Amino acid sequence: MALCNGVNGIPYEVRTSGELGRYLVAARDLTPGDLVLTERPLVFGPKAMPNPEASMPCVGCYKPVSTDVGERCFRCGWPVCSGNCPGLTDPRHHGVECHILSARPECVLSNMADYYRHDALLSLRCILLQKTDLKLWEKLLEMQSHMECRIPGSETYDEANEYIVEYLMNNFISKLQDEIKNKYMPEVSSALIHRICGIIDTNALEIRLSEGTELLALYTNTCIMEHSCIPNTKHTFILQQSPKNRNDLYRITVKVVVPVQKEHHITTMYTHALWGTQARRQHLKDTKYFACKCTRCSDPTELGTYLSAMKCLGDGNKVCDGIHLPEDPLDDETEWACNKCPIKINNSQVNMLITQMGEEVENVQMVGGSVLILESLLCRLSTFLHPNHYHLYTIKHSLIQLYGRQSSYMSIEILEKKIKMCKDLILITKTLDPGNARLSLYNAVLHHELHSALVLKLKANIDCSKKNIDNIVPILTEAKSAIEIALESLKDDIDETSGKKLFEVIKRSKTSFDKYYKKRMLHCK
Repeated sequence: MALCNGVNGIPYEVRTSGELGRYLVAARDLTPGDLVLTERPLVFGPKAMPNPEASMPCVGCYKPVSTDVGERCFRCGWPVCSGNCPGLTDPRHHGVECHILSARPECVLSNMADYYRHDALLSLRCILLQKTDLKLWEKLLEMQSHMECRIPGSETYDEANEYIVEYLMNNFISKLQDEIKNKYMPEVSSALIHRICGIIDTNALEIRLSEGTELLALYTNTCIMEHSCIPNTKHTFILQQSPKNRNDLYRITVKVVVPVQKEHHITTMYTHALWGTQARRQHLKDTKYFACKCTRCSDPTELGTYLSAMKCLGDGNKVCDGIHLPEDPLDDETEWACNKCPIKINNSQVNMLITQMGEEVENVQMVGGSVLILESLLCRLSTFLHPNHYHLYTIKHSLIQLYGRQSSYMSIEILEKKIKMCKDLILITKTLDPGNARLSLYNAVLHHELHSALVLKLKANIDCSKKNIDNIVPILTEAKSAIEIALESLKDDIDETSGKKLFEVIKRSKTSFDKYYKKRMLHCK
């Protein structure tokens, strides 16, 4: 059933089905760069900081503030950047919720993470919509909550109950005077807050701000978009604190990144593009309550990337150089079969092995592994995993950022190794994310490191003979193309801190290379 026929320039139609619920299809052929939709957030709120005992987000503007010496809101006592922060009186931020949080005015300097639960504020702000903006409240209640899956005793229910529902009810709502309660939240109960938690978990999008703070926000139309592990759109946010229209703060814009034919589904992605199929599908089941059956998930080879494939080790008597792939990647209990011999392994064995390897990779990443440590781990895991496996991709992505940056790792052999590694990872990245919807930063890093290795290779080659010049020009051209692709990959990411920093680094590299390019090409003539 079409709810919107794509007229008046609207590029999509909203349809419904028993399996997908509401979803979007293209009302006409769409090309990269076409705008799908743009809208203001219905409501937004801060997430807790990674180390809340050290810093917390200001409840007015979300800048990180020191928890032990920072200022506090004079009314409710929550950490703020300044008593003059404009967000403290703004109803979209802290202005209304402060009346509720003031029911517990005491300040503390110990157990800060438990006392000031910033991850509960979005639920509170949602409930307050029933008085601050009835239309938005009604739109909020139309969103899917999947309460049929969040039953008492389930992990999601119990977690929400302990950290959000009981926290809000016991510390604030139960202490409100009737006058305040009736004024700001006439309808409130544990059941309603649980429903709100379900709506947030199912529909909220994450926004990364400068200085490292993260928000969650709800969008009326964007939440309708269907998931795909090869999405055809990318979304960006207005992040500057003083846009031309203050209500446009955190406005989302969704654009097409690969061609979408009329009637085809318009999709986004709600999981990590560099996870294997089983990890992605399990994450979606746990958080979004559906089993993905997209083209990538349905293909045992993941579009020919072999991102989850394992090596066959034979039967103990005979060595096999085949690879193990899931017979049915949509079956959680599928067996993994070798493509060259009759050996099969069960899914639980694969999961146990992949989980153990993942923990090793994560531990090395957390401590900033050296080249020797990363190479050792790569060699060891390569015994069991296909060269393109996502655990090996992670290790290689770290290695290419170390090769060529230390004197002991700048030989021609190392540079050639780095160049091949970059090209291998670029091919995987482009296959999984052809429109730079989710992996733009990875793609930019890979092309920048490829460029760097090619330039170092050129600088190590000072032979200016005619024969050698014929080899130099193609490498110069490839290096030039690589850095241009790196910059182009970041065109939609420069408003976010990580994208902006990376863009500035690559831009400086390009400025330096442009001078070198002109000089080297002049010598080649």
